[in-house]
Amino acid sequence: MRHIIRSGAGALVAGMLAAGCASHPPANEVAAANTAIGNAGQVIDRASADPNVARYAQGELERASDQLRQAKTAWNDKHDVKTTEHLAYLAQQRALTAQELANGRAAEQAVVVAAANRDQAVGRVMAQRQMQQTTTITENTAQQGLAGFAFGRARLPKDAKPTIDELATTLKNNPNQMVVIEGHTDNVGPPEYNKMLAMKRAEAVRAALVREGVESGRITLQALGEQNPVASNDTREGRRENRRAQVIINGGETRMVGYSQGGATGSSSGEEERNVQPPQNAQPPQSGQHTQTEQNGQEGQSGQDDRREQ
Repeated sequence: MRHIIRSGAGALVAGMLAAGCASHPPANEVAAANTAIGNAGQVIDRASADPNVARYAQGELERASDQLRQAKTAWNDKHDVKTTEHLAYLAQQRALTAQELANGRAAEQAVVVAAANRDQAVGRVMAQRQMQQTTTITENTAQQGLAGFAFGRARLPKDAKPTIDELATTLKNNPNQMVVIEGHTDNVGPPEYNKMLAMKRAEAVRAALVREGVESGRITLQALGEQNPVASNDTREGRRENRRAQVIINGGETRMVGYSQGGATGSSSGEEERNVQPPQNAQPPQSGQHTQTEQNGQEGQSGQDDRREQ
């Protein structure tokens, strides 16, 4: 009987010792569990502070937090260090994955935004070029197509058609652009009459453009007469170059200046000029008609007959 009592007491003591050991796990397991849970918590905290994660990988971050809670439960309830470390490791890896996924998606979005911004910038530049584009017919082009009017005449030179066609195409392709046509003469004859002749040359160019389909309301005329020569009027060739029409295409507004049928005058600088009247018995030249100056065979100081200049 005494032996049985001793055995029962021993079993009770052993059970008590075992229960005490179960409620207080070894220190090394406690340290391992705390380290695993702590490391996972730090990684999850960093991921939570990343705005990209909140925007692009919130679901992955929530799964990481759930596994961290499971790791804490496994340790607190059962002191199962292996399960705790495993769950904490999974939580840490999910948090890292959430950050990598978020950063990748943010980079992709940045590329998309950059491409969109680039396309918008290109579109703005193209629109500005379209609105602000200024195309001026150069002196050489003008000399080839719209220079060399016959002395005293407003009829377009024979080789003007390619230039007219090119101008018409440009204007029809750019319907918001306006066109200014300047008429010019040499210095032979009275300035007032040269103003009228210059206007007739500008009108001849306008009529040719209108025939090609350009709206007349987009065209402004200027009669500059002999004011802006591109060559010396002391030579026959220079005078021929000065008998021209200069065409300017731009996206801005223009207004009529120079001698008009109403008798209003102006200058290329916009300054007001005195009203001028044509010489007595002079009429605005028609296509193919010589001026009175030409009929008299006068041409300034040179005294040569420009009727031979075609």
